[in-house]
This record gives sequence, C-alpha cells and structure tokens, in this order.
Amino acid sequence: MRAVFVTTSKLPNDKRYPTPYIKPLWKVGIAPSESISDEEKSQRLRDVLMAFRLRIASQTTLSPLIDFPAMLSMPPGEIPQPVPLFALIQPGEQNRAMATLLLPNEVSATIIPMN
Repeated sequence: MRAVFVTTSKLPNDKRYPTPYIKPLWKVGIAPSESISDEEKSQRLRDVLMAFRLRIASQTTLSPLIDFPAMLSMPPGEIPQPVPLFALIQPGEQNRAMATLLLPNEVSATIIPMN
C-alpha cells in the first residue's frame, strides 16, 4: 500500500501537519474522482485534519491509535456523512510525531482503542 504524503497543507492557523494518507482514504474520501478541483481537495483535506485536530484536543492522554469522526462525501453519495477514521501516531523524521490516517476497514480489531 502506498502513502500519499501531505506535508505542505495548512490549516487557518498556519501550522503544518506532516501526514501520510494511505491511498484508500485519499482515493475514497479526499479525491474520489478526477473531476474534483484542487480547491475542493484542499477543503476536504482541511476538514479531515480539523476533525483530527479537534479529537486530539479533546484527549487527556494520547494513545498511538486514535479514532475520530470526519464529515466526508463518500461515493456514491454526494451528501457529507460522518465517517469513522483512525490515526496511527508514530515517530517520523527527527522523532517528530507523524499521523497515518486510515479507513475503518484498514484497522485490525485487535488494535482498535476502547475509549
């Protein structure tokens, strides 16, 4: 499985988030078709990262695997729906935390956190 690295994406507060998206999330949730504009991809990416950031802010302690809901338009529908996503936190370059965002079917039941 190949990753889509998103390292230059910015949220409104100008913070950068080094985040590899595994291809299924990118293809299904961020860029499900060729006709989606770069602006819409950026908006979808921003929405997912903001949902992730809000979930982290609500945690008193962080585990290596975090579940969080995000509003996404998943095929075949056009209406955004809450989609459960997961973030796997690991050390990246220079021992900085890096998050890999996953769809529920990419996470084994043995590692799902029981929050």
